[in-house]
Amino acid sequence: MSTELKAGVSQVNITPPVGCDLTGFGGREFPALGVNDDLFARALVLDDGEMKIAIVTTDLLGLDFDLVEEIREAVEQHTGIPGANVMLPSSHTHSGPATISIGLGDRDEHCAQVTKMKIIGAVRTACDSMKPATVGCTREAVRCGVNRREVRDGRMVLGDNPHGELAPYVDVLRVDDADGHMLAVLFSHAAHPVVLGGDSYLISADFPGYAVDTVERAFDGTTVALFAQGCCGNINSMLRGTPADARALGRMLGGAVIKAAATLETAAGGPIGCAREVVQLPLQQPLPEAEAEKELAKAEQGLKDALATRHAGRIRVARRFRDWAREMLALAKEGQKDRARAFEIQALRLGDIVFVGLPGEVFVEYQLWIDRQSPFTSTFVFGYTNGVIGYVPTADAFPKGGYEVETAHKYYPGTLMLAPDCEEIIRQGARRVLNAAKNGT
Repeated sequence: MSTELKAGVSQVNITPPVGCDLTGFGGREFPALGVNDDLFARALVLDDGEMKIAIVTTDLLGLDFDLVEEIREAVEQHTGIPGANVMLPSSHTHSGPATISIGLGDRDEHCAQVTKMKIIGAVRTACDSMKPATVGCTREAVRCGVNRREVRDGRMVLGDNPHGELAPYVDVLRVDDADGHMLAVLFSHAAHPVVLGGDSYLISADFPGYAVDTVERAFDGTTVALFAQGCCGNINSMLRGTPADARALGRMLGGAVIKAAATLETAAGGPIGCAREVVQLPLQQPLPEAEAEKELAKAEQGLKDALATRHAGRIRVARRFRDWAREMLALAKEGQKDRARAFEIQALRLGDIVFVGLPGEVFVEYQLWIDRQSPFTSTFVFGYTNGVIGYVPTADAFPKGGYEVETAHKYYPGTLMLAPDCEEIIRQGARRVLNAAKNGT
């Protein structure tokens, strides 16, 4: 039995002021010096008459967990959409403001609060524009990324692994109004938006922003396109360099979305549902106290060396590593304990379509596994959703080492890296959440 679906969509410019700290790369010497292209928050609200859900995409590296909580609470207060039904995936652009605190740029509280209010406003505007709608979903082949975990001279490095896993496709949702006009296109692909590197001081949505622009232009600028990042923890963009390179990659992705959306047939949608579970991911034990003391001495010397350079970016990174080493020594003195990080697995259902959100820099293998195991016909899997806990490698990645396993967690709050057992916990949690969404429990 079909359900009458209503949909509303909106977008709001969230470009921060020039002079804010950019985040995503270590060692940037200056704050933002200009704007290459604008950043946006885009909201899609869906209502089957009994339940509403909201998917809000943002051109940001990610959102701090306090901002996620505040956004959900305000959306529920102002729109009646339960906070648990609000999904907040970020694109993970490395050329956006520091709305996530990871030691690679100082969070500007005024900018963060303004961004939060604009996101809330986007959801309210989408709710005010609700109209009868139909939906359709498909998958189109495309590849914008490369598996970056390369073994070189016996070491795992950030490079190019042509044999590594990828998700070489884009998932596309089309939403039409009752007259057949395309209201929105939501699409997802897995590749780090790092075409613009750490030597860029321009605010940019990177290649996903150009993809969105390409799609919207193709449909006369009257359709809102929303991009949600996939699980790209171990996938880099296949081009690195200039805004022209970001534009080229974005147009390639946008072209695949246009091809899919232009020929996609829509039908009545529903029912809508939501399921979520917060699992506890075990953390590794702290270093032995003697090793932690050596790490602190090394980090303190690194900070002295950085201060001598008067390079703001190097000093910021060195100070973060010093703080991490201090935290590690404190934990080492506490001794071995069972420690864990909360990890929310969220699923929003739209008929036989499901959107799964994971709050981390999740390896692409998780996306592929969830897609294979899903009881739904179409499964979108987003990383960087509802906050970011750091990198989430697979179990077999840990003994191989590399940046994602050995270094990146030092930037994120929390000190200790996840344990390999996290993979099975996430898999089983995802299975339970998918089944709950499917069965309406």
